[in-house]
Amino acid sequence: MAMVQVQHNQQQQQQRPPPSASSSTYVAPAVPSWLQAQLQYLRTHSPIPLKVENLRSGARNSCILDRFSVLIPCCLSLIKWEVVYNGNDTRVAPDIIFGDGDNTFQPLTDTSDLSPCHFLRDWTPSDPTRLLKLILVIRVLYLQYQRKKVEEVKDERVRFEMSTMGAIQGLEMCVMATSDGMEEVIFSVPLVLEVDSPYSATTAQAPSTLLNDISLQVKFPVQKGQSIGSAPQLKLVAPEAMKDVFDVDDVKLPEWPEHMCLVEYMPTLQLTIQQQVREARASIGLRRNFMESLFPFFGRPLEADMLYYRKISILTSSGVFTFLIHFVLPIQFPKMQPAFTLQSSQHFDARGKPLVSRPYQDYPWSPRWETSEMAQRIFEFVAEECIAFKRHCNDSLSQR
Repeated sequence: MAMVQVQHNQQQQQQRPPPSASSSTYVAPAVPSWLQAQLQYLRTHSPIPLKVENLRSGARNSCILDRFSVLIPCCLSLIKWEVVYNGNDTRVAPDIIFGDGDNTFQPLTDTSDLSPCHFLRDWTPSDPTRLLKLILVIRVLYLQYQRKKVEEVKDERVRFEMSTMGAIQGLEMCVMATSDGMEEVIFSVPLVLEVDSPYSATTAQAPSTLLNDISLQVKFPVQKGQSIGSAPQLKLVAPEAMKDVFDVDDVKLPEWPEHMCLVEYMPTLQLTIQQQVREARASIGLRRNFMESLFPFFGRPLEADMLYYRKISILTSSGVFTFLIHFVLPIQFPKMQPAFTLQSSQHFDARGKPLVSRPYQDYPWSPRWETSEMAQRIFEFVAEECIAFKRHCNDSLSQR
């Protein structure tokens, strides 16, 4: 089957309605084993974050789920392609349906080594790698297609930016329509950060590659091929997993002065991010030291995050009152102090859940203290506060 391209609003077949409750012969639709293997390989081996959603059947009264949507990264945004198999004929390669506005993207006409025809001619469903390889090849061609579209934009500002950034490794660019009928020229630029680890104990657990995977998305609004002239929209993008170490949403980007261009803006931005990333890496070691400083005062932990040292729970007591103390450490530690709550192990509400205090962040704190003094000040605060918390727990039970 040749790979086809139509617009989304022309692509969908009417899906099978849900069966009536009285149907005794209904068989729940399922993904066939050969497709399940391909999807599993795609999820676990893709070098880029692909997301599969909306698994469905393309025929009435069919128990085979043979089509789905794939969200594909492009310039730090996501585009949606539809993958359509013929569930009744496993020998046939899938159709790939592209989005609105991409009707001129014809990857089958490519005659290079990247041509998808190499994968379609001898398609075999028993090879679980085929689907991922096909999507990755088409994505490369799609990025080339988008670069050509950017080159056709008749705007001196965009052309100048392209001429100065064209050799940047990992650079992506595209033209996307906006909801108000305009267009945006989008660049995604990987940041080059030189970050050495200031600690060694957690280097294997928190590899530097995680903190190096930060990119800048730049959007230039254009109208009828001409830029509007305002400063571009700037956004830092990083993997979700990085938020336990460094949150790019907390970064205040440098100002974009008039007549600024990306090739001049990037060095200042990279120095700013580089310093903050170094502080974030150092904070991991400081959080670890803080946790270790808690042990002489509160005892050994029941649970602890031993990767990024963000959370720890300790069972402790004051007289006959036994309770848990749960700490949450911010990534900006020690500039920002930890929050903690107390949880009684002796008092429960009507639903059997343990009583928990309010979050505490109003205790003595200074980021300049040694971690041992931080822990001691918290211990002294808790020694007094747990008495009030115990009284609150007793009062709550007496009012039931």
